[in-house]
Amino acid sequence: MDESKSPRESQDLYILVTGANSGLGFSICCRLADEFLSSHHYDDTLTIIFTTRSARKAEDTRRRLEKHLHSSAKSTPSDRARVNFVSESVDLGDLPSTRALSRRLCQHYPKLDAVILNAGIGGWSGINWFEAIWGICTDLVHQVTWPSYKLAPVGVLTSRQTQREEEPALGAVFCANVFGHYMLAHNVAPLLKKAKSPNGPGRVIWVSSIEATIKAFDINDIQGLQTKVPYESSKALTDILALTSDLPSTAPWSVEGFFGTPSKEDRGPDESSTEVTPEMHVCHPGICATSIIPLPLPLVWAMVASCWIARILGSPWHAISTYVAAWAPVFLALSSQGALEAAESPYRQSGGGRVKWGSSTNRLGAERVSSTEVEGWGYGGVVGRPVVESDRLRRRKRGAVDLTREEKENFEELGRACWKQMEQLRIKWEGILDQAEQRQSSSVDKPTGL
Repeated sequence: MDESKSPRESQDLYILVTGANSGLGFSICCRLADEFLSSHHYDDTLTIIFTTRSARKAEDTRRRLEKHLHSSAKSTPSDRARVNFVSESVDLGDLPSTRALSRRLCQHYPKLDAVILNAGIGGWSGINWFEAIWGICTDLVHQVTWPSYKLAPVGVLTSRQTQREEEPALGAVFCANVFGHYMLAHNVAPLLKKAKSPNGPGRVIWVSSIEATIKAFDINDIQGLQTKVPYESSKALTDILALTSDLPSTAPWSVEGFFGTPSKEDRGPDESSTEVTPEMHVCHPGICATSIIPLPLPLVWAMVASCWIARILGSPWHAISTYVAAWAPVFLALSSQGALEAAESPYRQSGGGRVKWGSSTNRLGAERVSSTEVEGWGYGGVVGRPVVESDRLRRRKRGAVDLTREEKENFEELGRACWKQMEQLRIKWEGILDQAEQRQSSSVDKPTGL
């Protein structure tokens, strides 16, 4: 994110952040403003479009963001005019709401340089306290990084999306964490295609979780309706979609379908061959103190204390502060295209591909963005021993093994299957929503009797 010193045209960046009224989403907005002011040219401007679920939350969030900007050590009075906060309302568990937001964005903004898909729900109903206490006392680092004691109900559905009687089931956690964002990002793809250098192509940035595990995911239950770990299933799906998004095997669905970029064979003679397809990235915030699991205040402090101890014992993923945790998504949103390509190059040069980036720290709290090992994909899709020294030295999840070629091939095939199912589901729901709008329009236009 180096600032250019040579004469240049000013850049106006537009970044969308979902779920910004508290916790990680709010800190992402704060850090976007801070890092932009410290790294971009003084002629550049940034518009942060943040979403909440209500107008009341939107106003409160805007006030707190403005307060942060005015009190930030990185801002001066002249800088503050360069950052603009704009609120939008959306419920990611309500598909008509996501469709309405995408239409407003397409009508009112010239482009989107990045969308940070952060909003979501845990879907948990409680905690197995005996298992939690025993696990933390006997295996602290592992249990506060990859907990096994959270409880979630099975098969929870969203509220009805339309009045259509034959409306198919839609999982609540799946919709809030994946499908609502998926529909939103697809519908704003035209804005993402208008992003220009130096940031490069528009970016779809999924905020996943360190807890995502392929073992929690079943391709035959893509919505996670039959699993006891729907949150982990949804985040594993997020990883799979993002990490395989640029593979040739997924292109018919990820590029041509989701982003709407025609293939060379389908492109007409008058259509531009230089259209740049947006990119998809995935990151996670490490472990930070948020309200995604509501806890009494004494237990919140106990959790924070446990995280501090885990960090001192060598865990690289305990950011603890949501501001530190926001570093990975902000890095992906604001870095130049050259910087992102340089970060990925050691993996791509060794036959890999996309990297899952995570917010991490050392024992003293010094922050960094680190590659994260993914089951079935390893570090950046590189088969065998990690090629980056820091990856070899970083503490791994217990039981992790180096990626094999067969596992990578299986992961790529899984990605192809997931993209195909997601596109089929998107097309199906687009048709349902279109019909619902048509019926509603007909009922409004129908003349009433005397």
